[in-house]
Amino acid sequence: MMRRVVIIGAGAIGAGTAAELALRGCEHLLVGRGAQIRHIAEHGLTYRRPDGVQQVPLSTVEEIEGVQLREDDLLLMATKTQHVEDAAQRLAFKAAGQKMACQLPILTLQNGLEAERVLLRRFSEVYGGSILIPASYTQIGEVVSGAAPKVANFVLGRAPTGHDERCEQIAQVLRDINWSVQTTDDVVRFKAHKLLRSVKNGLDVLCVEAHEDERAVEQLGELLVSEAHAVITAAGIEPAADEERAETLRLAVLHQDSEYRLDQQSTWQSFSRGASGHEVDYLNGEIVLLGRLHGVPTPANAAVQRALGAAWLRGEKPGAIPPQSLLDEL
Repeated sequence: MMRRVVIIGAGAIGAGTAAELALRGCEHLLVGRGAQIRHIAEHGLTYRRPDGVQQVPLSTVEEIEGVQLREDDLLLMATKTQHVEDAAQRLAFKAAGQKMACQLPILTLQNGLEAERVLLRRFSEVYGGSILIPASYTQIGEVVSGAAPKVANFVLGRAPTGHDERCEQIAQVLRDINWSVQTTDDVVRFKAHKLLRSVKNGLDVLCVEAHEDERAVEQLGELLVSEAHAVITAAGIEPAADEERAETLRLAVLHQDSEYRLDQQSTWQSFSRGASGHEVDYLNGEIVLLGRLHGVPTPANAAVQRALGAAWLRGEKPGAIPPQSLLDEL
């Protein structure tokens, strides 16, 4: 039986999940780095939900090296995809009672298709997930969680494929903190379904000041999704259909009283707060990679990847890239 949830990554999903556990008296440990985890350790997490704001004390540790693992822990990888490799390298071979961390169950929450592959190099019990959760982290020590009545919508399965008793155990842990969870024996299909949405995340970073900009963003979005669908199909993956998770989607919707903004998703948040990296290479870049591997052109996704990669190197905030300039490259 899993008694404690060890969450690697103290961003919107990681810190928010720790808060939901703490509010129910569930044992947890939130692992982070830098000013965010130090602030939470000292002051608790300012947790904004549609029904109000709470200051939630959390059990924390700074850096993976400081974690004391137990052999009945559940590991939850809540970093962005670009940080999974570093976290896995520092975590996998730590002692966990009579085991090593790489022998413990580990659950992914990342966008894209890469996190499970990275973890399977070292971890034997990897469980993948496709999450829909309107949550944001733009201010140190604060998370906005906007869905109600359920906090999140989640599809869970063993990676790369399969379903076992532990899937149901993990699902129950998440249901107990007010997540809507369904299990599957082919989680990659659901992650591919989410990727068809996530390739448009970077469009939030573009400049939208006029109706012409809105039309250009809409046109770019259609191209990004069309290319993504083509390469995912070429890779032999059949994305899940909308209706396959429609029953649970209705249980986790943005509440009218939420402070969360739909045009400020995860990529926007990273650019806005000047994060140490961004996930574009694992969203649009995943489509570019699959296109190159399977001989499918992906000019729109490549253009977005180049533009946002260069903007991040220049330290630009959202709103600096005119969308028409990307269309003009195609």
